[in-house]
Amino acid sequence: MKKLLPLLAAILLHAGCTSVPALKPVADPQRAWQERQQQLSRIQYWHLSGRMAVNNGSEAWQINLDWQQRGEDYQIQLNGPFGAGKVRLVGNAHGVLLHDSNDQTFYADHPGTLLYERTGVMMPVEGLRYWILGLASPQQQQQPELDAQGRLAYLEDANWQVKFRRYADVNSVQLPDKIFINKSTQDIDVRLVIDNWQLGAF
Repeated sequence: MKKLLPLLAAILLHAGCTSVPALKPVADPQRAWQERQQQLSRIQYWHLSGRMAVNNGSEAWQINLDWQQRGEDYQIQLNGPFGAGKVRLVGNAHGVLLHDSNDQTFYADHPGTLLYERTGVMMPVEGLRYWILGLASPQQQQQPELDAQGRLAYLEDANWQVKFRRYADVNSVQLPDKIFINKSTQDIDVRLVIDNWQLGAF
């Protein structure tokens, strides 16, 4: 199984990749980052679909991801080989429900914990809500690394190391479409490629 893990990740991350023209560096990346945070924080609705490779050192999953966010409310559908093959997380800041393909429903306070308990897949759902937009989470305390355009390049958040490998232009907004996430203390690796973005009101 371990011999297949690098191959599965390579196939997932290579498929659908398109070249993005290089952008000129901005004069003041820190100021550009402050302006980006204000712009991104105004996004009230977004919907994305993508693919994930999740590896915990002994097991690996390829997962299709569909995520809708409206303010604090979210709905995340994951299709993969775990269990019956499909789970749906529906929640907000107060809690989350997990629906599986056997029509069973489970509740917890935190989506990442619930997902791990029911599927064995560990991924930072709470942090991903922000990282997906190219933002640091409210709990993040360390200064992130910026690229030459004032976008997030790397950050450490709740013991996760997050690398923003590529951005795409979505309605004139630069959003990540390839993110590598690692938690070295638990040998967890998550690689996300976003295929489609839809943005709502600003």
